[in-house]
Amino acid sequence: MVEIFENSSPVKRLSKFRGAVAKVIPEKIKLLHSREENVLLSIVWVVSGLLSVLIPLIYRTIHKNKYRATYMTYYWEQEYEQYEEQRKENYEKYGNQYSTYGEAYYADYGEPEYQDVNNCKWWQLNCFSFFVNREGEPMEGQEWAPTWYSGFITTEEERQEMQDNLEQPGSLMFVYIWQILMFAAIGYYGLKVINQNRNPTGLIIALLVWSNYAFLSMWLMADGSIVTDGQVVKRTGFYGQMSVLIFMSNFWYFIHGLGFVLFFWLRSKLAEDEEEEKEAKTIEDSYVTVE
Repeated sequence: MVEIFENSSPVKRLSKFRGAVAKVIPEKIKLLHSREENVLLSIVWVVSGLLSVLIPLIYRTIHKNKYRATYMTYYWEQEYEQYEEQRKENYEKYGNQYSTYGEAYYADYGEPEYQDVNNCKWWQLNCFSFFVNREGEPMEGQEWAPTWYSGFITTEEERQEMQDNLEQPGSLMFVYIWQILMFAAIGYYGLKVINQNRNPTGLIIALLVWSNYAFLSMWLMADGSIVTDGQVVKRTGFYGQMSVLIFMSNFWYFIHGLGFVLFFWLRSKLAEDEEEEKEAKTIEDSYVTVE
């Protein structure tokens, strides 16, 4: 006799899924939501996040200092000559600036030498400033960008000065710090999800978006921001570039994100199947009782 209310397929499906998981994960590790497991998972979550930030930073610092020590062993005379030349240029440029007052920046009565013929205001975002002197001659080396982009501009002189001083662009430093802040926010959210036994769907989506963002950032850094030849790399080394640190950090962010996406999905799936198995067992027991 076939019982039309009998439903054994969920139990079979769940046992097959558990059997596949048991081949990878020991039976004693349930990956569910007990208090002890949440504490352990929180520790793993925090440690993994810290390592994602510290490993590329420490690795880069060690190799940067190692290269710098090697570089100064062979090129210290060249560095000293460049330093003396730069010091002399700075003295000639700034040492007599008061003796030539009014010739470079100010005319008589304090009037600026160069004026913006378009008279751009700060609220006119699409306005292009164009500076000319009193004779109508354009200013050399002026910026050709709209007002809305002015805060992101780095001139050739500024770039050259940063290269001479072995400094990194401020925009890359901002990106690096901003990524750490975003990563810390996701880490805090993950701790709340773990400790409060929340549905991890939102955290999984956040980690997927973060991993995709980190992956794209790696390609953006590799598209021109990281250089492998030239005087800058010779002086600072490959690992001396801030773009390299951002590239390595994003790689670890990517690994951290995808790893925990898989873990939280598996943990959620096991908990869901455990609940369905209990419901199926309850229905079966109630059917036996009625019978």
